Amino acid sequence: MCLLPPGEQTLFKFVNVDEVYKPSNMTGETTPPPADLVGWFKQHPYLQTDKPEPVTVGGIKGEQIDVVVGDQAKDFPEGLCGFDCVPLSVLNIGDWAIEEGNKDRLTVLEDAKGETVITDFGSPAATFDEYWPKAEKVVESVKWKGS
Repeated sequence: MCLLPPGEQTLFKFVNVDEVYKPSNMTGETTPPPADLVGWFKQHPYLQTDKPEPVTVGGIKGEQIDVVVGDQAKDFPEGLCGFDCVPLSVLNIGDWAIEEGNKDRLTVLEDAKGETVITDFGSPAATFDEYWPKAEKVVESVKWKGS
């Protein structure tokens, strides 16, 4: 059982990205995702990333990258995903965003059919290293249907 201190939240989700917010102006305009989503995260003006690492999840190769909200986000127009966050994509369950003060570990995978899926584990940056090992076990246990 994982008990978090009051006010702290972690998230773990699988994301299929059909469109992304254009980071150049962040007015809510979307575009189809680029072929190189890891590169898109690295070039995003409101995010800071580390160096992508190669990974294999359930037999599918991909890259893993850590992402946090960057300093430039202070000038970010609020309203797309609430306050203190950078919206990334529109999902059928709401916006997918990176929250200020959090660290997200994104695992970007592309299957043989060319479909991209992302696992996103995020938590407050100060406690990320404490909770990542539990999330990593979930990522490592993934089995893809048909593979």
